[in-house]
Amino acid sequence: MAIIPPVIVVMEKACRSAAKGLVRDFGEIEKLQISKKDKNDFVSSADLKASQTISYHLEKDRPDFLQIDEESYSDQDAEKLQGDQPVFVFDPLDGTKNFIHGNGYFAVSIGLMHKKEIIAGATYNPILNEFFWAHKGEGAWINNSRLRVSQRNHLEGSMFATGVQIKHPDILSRGIAQASHLLQQTSVRIMGSAALDLANVASGKFDGFWASRLNLWDIIAGMILVKEAGGVCQNLQGKDFNPLEDETLLASSAAISQEFQQNLKNIT
Repeated sequence: MAIIPPVIVVMEKACRSAAKGLVRDFGEIEKLQISKKDKNDFVSSADLKASQTISYHLEKDRPDFLQIDEESYSDQDAEKLQGDQPVFVFDPLDGTKNFIHGNGYFAVSIGLMHKKEIIAGATYNPILNEFFWAHKGEGAWINNSRLRVSQRNHLEGSMFATGVQIKHPDILSRGIAQASHLLQQTSVRIMGSAALDLANVASGKFDGFWASRLNLWDIIAGMILVKEAGGVCQNLQGKDFNPLEDETLLASSAAISQEFQQNLKNIT
């Protein structure tokens, strides 16, 4: 049984508190106020309420930490990552499109960065009551069970997840081509929540995940989950993925990472 670090306790409380409102709204979707942020990108009143709840709890328990929130993000927030103060980066509802369509594949996700390094992450799926967490050097966990990435070492028989976003039309055809290429050899799923996809890579339910131009709050918790579960997070060149600089994230076990990367890097 894991000894849960204090900051994870703080993050779990914030996740679960926000999730209570989300689950309540999920049962009354027809009453939600929904507005459009971008092409095929929406925000609901549920996102905004969850954001306020998370911010309140994090501020209350860690007043000396900074915050970056998807729903209130501005260009000035990027400067917070350059300083010496720890920064919570969170997505109050990852998988909003699923949520507003009554699909339960969504999550609350919070990551913690300090001096540009990911220190901790928490992702909560309230529909299945799955709380994924990881802390640097402490492993990755789901509730009280240790996580390990899959050890399949060939594409055949594997299952991958991806995110192909129409709000980025200049790279849409490449994402579709990559998925099509892998689909000729193995299984590919587009589930609609990068945070949960990465958590499920960490748990071995997916053998790998890839996507381009995801926001920091989409991937920060998932990246440390994958790494602490024994996996790797790389870019298309096979180098360690830098969430502040690189475009395409590939997350998988080390056993399959090379074949995974080789099958995607030259697809245009």
